[in-house]
Amino acid sequence: MSFIEATTPINITPNTLANTMDTGLVADQTNLASLEQQISTGNAINQASDNPAGAAQLLRLQSGLTRANQYQANANDGIGWLTLANSTTTSILNQLQSVRSLVEGVSGNSLTGNASTLQTTADQVNAAMQNLINLANTTYAGGQPIFAGTGGQTSPAGATIAYQSDGTYVGSGNAPTRTVAPGTSIPVSVTGPDIFGSGASGLLGSSGILQSIICDLNGTAPPGSPSGTPPRSLSDLPGDYSNLQAALNNAEAAAGTLGAQQDSMQSFATQASDSVSALTQQLGNVQSTNMAEAITSLQLQQTSYQEALYATAQLSTDSLAKYL
Repeated sequence: MSFIEATTPINITPNTLANTMDTGLVADQTNLASLEQQISTGNAINQASDNPAGAAQLLRLQSGLTRANQYQANANDGIGWLTLANSTTTSILNQLQSVRSLVEGVSGNSLTGNASTLQTTADQVNAAMQNLINLANTTYAGGQPIFAGTGGQTSPAGATIAYQSDGTYVGSGNAPTRTVAPGTSIPVSVTGPDIFGSGASGLLGSSGILQSIICDLNGTAPPGSPSGTPPRSLSDLPGDYSNLQAALNNAEAAAGTLGAQQDSMQSFATQASDSVSALTQQLGNVQSTNMAEAITSLQLQQTSYQEALYATAQLSTDSLAKYL
């Protein structure tokens, strides 16, 4: 085995020198181009090769920001739904309290009001019932009735409704929800039966409490009753008043549920907004170019490049590098 003595001269051929020069200049040009792109775009990472670890972090942050933006949009939409549902429910409660006062007025007269007074009261209760049906068909943006669950029916006028004009519920399913965090969904309303009840213990419909009160005042049988059904009378009014109070309590409970849902939705909206702000800042820290630093680096790189060109050109008077 032979060894190269320390004193053995190392010959650098013109080809070796040219290759070394070419490699160094290409690297300098690449660095210059990268710095110029960072300054022109404002992005520190324009392709994965600029910073592989940073690019991977960038993708994670962008994915997280997309999710946070979606959660924020969902929560804001849910707040819109619940704001409308809460204000509508307040109007519903006002109508029911008005009906309760009307019934109490009749009861206060020992159920002896004259026919004209009773008819007027019946008309007022009927008007309140129609207002309640209209409120029950309140829709949010896009035309979905807020109390129809995930269903609804198209009315003759072409609108989607939760209740037919006679108070029959035509919605279906549970209240719609919005996903506001991983694994967390919040209802954006309640269903019609949740707030109005159903059947004979419900407020609306031909067999509902309000229609029964109207029949009590008018001395008639409920609409659609079988032939021979005895008419209702003022003696039935106390029982219907108790049912009305129970239905009002149920509606108030539904209002409480809506209020709690809106508070929760608002909390998640704030949480999502904070996440968006934090992720946006982190994304900027990774992605945005530090302009002062980049400009300084570019100036140093340009100086280094020119010096390298000059030094390389001096190695051979015939080198084309001195003309670059």
